[in-house]
Amino acid sequence: MMVQDQRVAEGAEEFDLFKTSFLVRKMEIGVKILEKREDSIRFILEGVSHTFANALRRAIIGEVPTFAVDEVEFFENDSALFDEILAHRLAMIPLTTPADRFELDSLELDDYTVTLSLEFEGPGMAYSGDLRSDDPDIKPANPNIPIVKLAEGQRVTFNAYARLGRGKDHAKWQPGFAYYKYLTRIHISKEIPGWKKIKELARKRKLPVEENEKELIVTTYKSFYLPREFDQYRGELISEEALPYTFVFTVESNGELPVEEMVAIALKILMRKSDRFINELHKLAE
Repeated sequence: MMVQDQRVAEGAEEFDLFKTSFLVRKMEIGVKILEKREDSIRFILEGVSHTFANALRRAIIGEVPTFAVDEVEFFENDSALFDEILAHRLAMIPLTTPADRFELDSLELDDYTVTLSLEFEGPGMAYSGDLRSDDPDIKPANPNIPIVKLAEGQRVTFNAYARLGRGKDHAKWQPGFAYYKYLTRIHISKEIPGWKKIKELARKRKLPVEENEKELIVTTYKSFYLPREFDQYRGELISEEALPYTFVFTVESNGELPVEEMVAIALKILMRKSDRFINELHKLAE
C-alpha cells in the first residue's frame, strides 16, 4: 500500500540558509519502547526528521565498534577447508565486547588485541565454544557456532587475533541490524463489505485499533498486509496516513553488545561527530 504525501506539521517555520529551505520543528524528541527482548528492541522515535533517523540507523550498524577476528595464524590444518575459508568463518563469529572497559563512543579506537586459540583433533565438529580466549570478557557470544568438521586423524591448530573495528569497514564488525519505518495509520471505511475481517486481522497482529461511526483506524507499528480482496478499495475507501516525524525503529543484536548499548553508543558517536564538525566550522570562520 502506498503511503500518502506527508504534510508539514503546524508549528514549523521556514527559513533560508545558504539558499536552502529548511524546516525547524517546534516539538520535543520522544521515545516509546514497544517491545524489548534479550537480543532485540522495537521503539517509536518521534520529533526527528528522516535524515536523523537514517543517520542513527547508519551509526548503529556502521559506527558502533565491536571485537572481531582480524588475523589468523595457522600452525596446522588437515581439514578439508582452506586456511582462508576458516579465517573467514572465524571473523564472522560474534565476540562479546565489554562496553564498560572500552570507550566505544570515542572516534578513535583502542589498540587492543585478544588472542583466541584452538587445538582440535577429529573425529568431531569444532565449535566456537572450543575457542580459548586470553581475555575472559571477550569470547564468542554463541558457543554453538560450527567452525569445521574433522575426520579421524585430522587436526587444526591456530591463533586468532581479534581487534576493535567498525561495520563501515567490514561487516564482521557490525554489532547487529537496525531498520525503521514510518509510523502509519490505515483508515478503513465501514462502507467496505467485510471490514470486520480487517479488524480481526489487526487484533491478531496485536495492533492498536480505533473505531468510530464511519471508519476503522489501524496503527501499524509493525508490518500489516491487507488481503488482496480489499485491493479494489484502496485509494478512496482505504487510505494510509504517515505520521510526520515519527518512526518505528527495530534494532537487533548479534550478541556482541546489548541492544540498549548499541543505540546509546550510536547516539554518543553522532554527538561527537557533530561537535567535531561545528569546531571545524568555527576554525574556518576565524
